[in-house]
Amino acid sequence: MRHMSVSFSTFLRAFRPMAIWRALLCALLLAAPWQGAAGAQNASTQSASAVSRADLIRLLGRMHEEETVRADLRKLGFKGENLELATQHAANMLRDPIIAGYVADRVLAVQSGSAVPIARAQGLLWGVIDQGLAHLPLRDLRYYYLVEQAVLGAMPVHICGQAVRGTLPPDRMADVTARAAARLNTAGLRNYYRIQVRAAQLGAQRGTLATTPRRAAAAEALIFAALTRYIVAEPDAAQVMDSFARLDRVDNKHACRAGRLFIAAVLTLEGRDLQEALIQLSLP
Repeated sequence: MRHMSVSFSTFLRAFRPMAIWRALLCALLLAAPWQGAAGAQNASTQSASAVSRADLIRLLGRMHEEETVRADLRKLGFKGENLELATQHAANMLRDPIIAGYVADRVLAVQSGSAVPIARAQGLLWGVIDQGLAHLPLRDLRYYYLVEQAVLGAMPVHICGQAVRGTLPPDRMADVTARAAARLNTAGLRNYYRIQVRAAQLGAQRGTLATTPRRAAAAEALIFAALTRYIVAEPDAAQVMDSFARLDRVDNKHACRAGRLFIAAVLTLEGRDLQEALIQLSLP
């Protein structure tokens, strides 16, 4: 396993969660025209780049009402209970006072307090849940990664490989992961969405979890040990190790296998070890 350690840190950085919630928010934010909504506030005098905090919060709360959002979710494969659940999840995310207030404050704070185009809220919505993941209790954090594992396993191999190597375009990633989310059972999707909202709230309230180089190194050592144990049991262990060492150069088939083995190995950990490993993977 010695040669694999050369690229292990690089692999940790490359293997970020597939983030189903990003796919849903991407669909929502593309479907609901920010500037059109802002124009409805005062078409003659107010632009989308000069709205107040209250305006921003109201606009976030209204976005889910757009029929185009529901239509886009249908195109992504949501139907029946899952369609209703996804639509309600949009309302829960965008109407939540903690999340909406955070987004509004950050939009208005950019450039030393100058108002900026409200479309900047897209990136802020995507980022706030990343900040909150590491604050989740182990039960929720583990469930989050179990769903991520299911989504990665459901992806076609060539897409999976690109996702693991970080070369899949964001719009394609959004489409693929949303379609995978649409196929989840309703109970599982409901729990996953609950965790997303809680993570976003924690991210808004607490920011990124503070850690130390020593703690990060210990967590990486736990992950590396779990991965070593998992790989040596594979019949083609040498080839798998080579894939980890050359992740940026292997083909999609081998990158996908490496990614699927990686998350499966991490999830073999238990208790405090698992929590530390998942926290390390969840840090932005």
